[in-house]
Amino acid sequence: MSTGARPAQPGPMISWPGTRPIVWAPHARTVDVVVVGPGVPERHALRLVGAHKPGYWGGDTEMAYGTEFGWSIDGGTPLADPTGTWFPDGVTGLSRVLEPLAGWTDDAWHPPDVRTGVLLHLDVATATPAGTFDAAVGLLPRVAAAGVRGVELAPVCAYDDVAGPEAGVRLFAVHEPLGGVVGLARFVDAAHAHGLAVVLTPPHRWAAGSRLGLDRFGPYAVDGRLNLAGSGNGGVRDWLTADADRWFRELHVDGLSLDADALAGRSGVPYVAELAAATVGVSTDLGRPLTLFVDGPGRSDRLTRAVHRLLSPDGPPDPTAVDDLRQLSVLLTPAGRLSVRDDRRGRPGRHTAQHATGTVGTITRLPGARRGMPWATPGEDAPPPDLDARASLLAFAMLAGTPLVLDVDHLPVADESADAARLRAWCATLARARAVALADLALGLDLRSHGTTLLARRGASVLALAWTAAPASVPLDEVLPGRAWQLRAAWSPQARVVGNRLQLPGRTTAVLRARG
Repeated sequence: MSTGARPAQPGPMISWPGTRPIVWAPHARTVDVVVVGPGVPERHALRLVGAHKPGYWGGDTEMAYGTEFGWSIDGGTPLADPTGTWFPDGVTGLSRVLEPLAGWTDDAWHPPDVRTGVLLHLDVATATPAGTFDAAVGLLPRVAAAGVRGVELAPVCAYDDVAGPEAGVRLFAVHEPLGGVVGLARFVDAAHAHGLAVVLTPPHRWAAGSRLGLDRFGPYAVDGRLNLAGSGNGGVRDWLTADADRWFRELHVDGLSLDADALAGRSGVPYVAELAAATVGVSTDLGRPLTLFVDGPGRSDRLTRAVHRLLSPDGPPDPTAVDDLRQLSVLLTPAGRLSVRDDRRGRPGRHTAQHATGTVGTITRLPGARRGMPWATPGEDAPPPDLDARASLLAFAMLAGTPLVLDVDHLPVADESADAARLRAWCATLARARAVALADLALGLDLRSHGTTLLARRGASVLALAWTAAPASVPLDEVLPGRAWQLRAAWSPQARVVGNRLQLPGRTTAVLRARG
């Protein structure tokens, strides 16, 4: 049974974070680790690790699991560990040494390919009345039945409930009201048992809050942002890489969704590329694929915004959205990826490099899957459109070809209503159609319109969308010549192909497939 223990990390030659004291504090003249116990707190002086890693302070004494400790910089009041994994007294208190996670049952786990798959964005705090990881486990059977390959969790890092996550998060720790790190581990293990991958969103945009006291240690932040654009940021990069490494190795997660703007810098080696290369190394070590998604403001919502404009319930359809979709079709052919490789010379992995995956640069995210993300503007998402429009948007996103992140507005896994059940069944149908259509992913996406019907074709698959309330009648032999087409799926039971003509009720979608 796996314990979640990690080998030594690059950089400091001891596990970080772990039971031996280590901290990056280049501003300090002296650093003591202060161990809090039943009596007078004990102070132990640390020493500089060495010239090969400037600014790192470490010690040789192991701290017992459960030990409460802090760092005293130049004799000052003890401060919380920037890599603290457990904050039972809140994120502005001191941290404690966390025991290795045990009880895993996923030793043989090999995740599905999420680079072209479908994820469901789940906000654990709001997904169930209890708002915990353990309660969210009960949703996993429905998620798997909908043809989804995994779940993307909204940020789960620890923060102050009163001040909110915008005031600062502890990147290495899990929010206790959700169930803490043990609850997250149980959720990940259960998801894997249902064949579902788990992707986390580290809230890097909130990682440099002034309440966290990172400035006492060194240049972790500049002007309220992570210091990836200025000088002397080697320790910050190590810190972020160690955080990603922890999620992969100790929490068994399968991917991370990165806020590209928060990780931007002017270095010759962009940090996202550096992290992608490190992730390939971890993937090789673990013998299973790991994936990084790149997202941020205005990146993953372009497709859904254009389709939503066609189906807007607030006014007449916007025909210019069709032109926007034509421009987007170039970006969706095929899904963009950043190639990376494992450059660790002299340190071959236990498994071949074929397990490793790189960074996915183009994804599609439904509106509700942006809500609550660190880069989302409060209140920017309109209420979900009517049921037909939701089904049409879902169909367009499912068949676009890019990695897709759904939301619980369009895939309502906790709703017991008949409409919710119909949407879940539609999602499962579209997932099967997507699996067939992805065989043609390398081909161009051809968008054509006939009257008020949009037809998106890739290879032998076509998605037809009637974007107004009026029913559509499309002569397929004229609009899509050279092939005979059959109806494979439709949101409306009134949709049909009669002869060479597609008959489609207004504001609905249908999936066609070439015969033979």
